[in-house]
Amino acid sequence: MAIDLQKGISLKIEGELGKFQTLPIESLIKIAESLQELVMSIAKYDLPTNESIDLNNFKLELTDFQKGSAIPSFVLTQRVQPVISDYQNQRKEVTKKLNTIFAISDKGNYNDLRDLYPEHFKRNEIVEKLYGFTSSFKNSPVSIYEKGNISQESEKYRPKKFKASTKKSLIVDVKEVKEEKLEEKAFARIKVTKKGGKTRNSIEEVISTAKHSLSYSPEIININRKQYILNFPLRCLFAKEDDYYVINNEQLDIIGTGETQDEAEQNFNEEFDYLYNRLNSLKDNQLNKRLLRIKGVLNSFVKEVF
Repeated sequence: MAIDLQKGISLKIEGELGKFQTLPIESLIKIAESLQELVMSIAKYDLPTNESIDLNNFKLELTDFQKGSAIPSFVLTQRVQPVISDYQNQRKEVTKKLNTIFAISDKGNYNDLRDLYPEHFKRNEIVEKLYGFTSSFKNSPVSIYEKGNISQESEKYRPKKFKASTKKSLIVDVKEVKEEKLEEKAFARIKVTKKGGKTRNSIEEVISTAKHSLSYSPEIININRKQYILNFPLRCLFAKEDDYYVINNEQLDIIGTGETQDEAEQNFNEEFDYLYNRLNSLKDNQLNKRLLRIKGVLNSFVKEVF
């Protein structure tokens, strides 16, 4: 006859722990808590997920303590919480699986838990709880049987030592998968409102940099008391890289940088002025194909110089 949690379960603890036919309070608490956690884990993982389950119906209560070694007994609570599903049948299913687990511990074949719980997230918890339960007796021999039924014919389990190395081999290291943090730079169109000496900025639109970029498009370039009047806006890419602002015109191969936007613009204008004067000071046959092309583009932009 298998153990029935609804009739009660007795643990006959012998050896050093039960030699005075008593149990230290801390040992009794540890044994009771570890047994409770094992039963709760079975209820959590072995009952159908489509049933209404209240884990409070699987709480254990201390029902007796006998001498003849130390024999605490536990039974499923009578303080039942009503559920739509058949809680009595649920208790039978949990008791059935507990007997199977106790049978594995009786033979010491703890590797059988791998077949009983192939899903690692279930096996991890059951292994932890069973290890905690078998370890709660320390090295004292224990017999587990149905309360009030210790006859030769009744089912008894004598858990064998659950080695830490065996436990470790059964546990699957579940690493937390951290969601990759994706960062994307974007531009924003900001509405600036000034009222009563106060300035309020509000974002009207966020523009992704994946398909768009900011631009610097001067129609007049001022440098060294000189003005370049352009035929049409000189469209350049404008960006901030680390702590620097960058203005870049790929056609002319001109880049201006600075710690501020004004510095970057000043630097760009200086490069524009230098390149214009340098290329126009040389004859076409003195330039390679690349510089000759740049010279042509540059002169097509400049309408007048004052």
